[in-house]
Amino acid sequence: METRVNHMAPGLMLRFKKGEEEALRELLGILGPKVLGYCKKKTGNDEDAEELTLDIFLKLWHFRDKLDPEANPEVLIFTIARNHIINFMRNKALRQLAAASPVEAALHQEDSILRKLDYNELYRQYQQILGKLGDKQRTVFKMSREEGLTHREIADRLGISIRTVEAHIHSSLKVIRAELKDSYILLVLLFLR
Repeated sequence: METRVNHMAPGLMLRFKKGEEEALRELLGILGPKVLGYCKKKTGNDEDAEELTLDIFLKLWHFRDKLDPEANPEVLIFTIARNHIINFMRNKALRQLAAASPVEAALHQEDSILRKLDYNELYRQYQQILGKLGDKQRTVFKMSREEGLTHREIADRLGISIRTVEAHIHSSLKVIRAELKDSYILLVLLFLR
């Protein structure tokens, strides 16, 4: 039985970092099939997997100037892939929830509490509460909960420390819990779907 090992040419990541499109093609040729297989396994859908694979390599290409050419590209790409798939699946679930009528959404829930959920009212309350947060606090919270970014990604994008990100999220959650009181559990369940 022959095992196929894909070797990366020396300096491939350095060439990639410099913006050589041929290096991108080589990287796609070496790691593209593995990433596609991983995406297919996680999504169970060929079309979504192909779209995700392209998005993952596109994201890598856009951030190539920040890459460490000595880093293991496979580890980097699969880390990006894992995060991208999580965000994709979360957003897909949220889109499906938004597309469902309140009656359809209630039928998919186990508890009578969720059958009483008035999504529009809860969402309106949620938006009002977000409006009460400070600008930075609101931005950090939305990046975390709505965009699905990690604390490190938020810190990097905003140029703040991870501790500051955590503090903003913690204080945002305190305000939201206090404002929503009894509806807080419904909001949590809404974001888990």
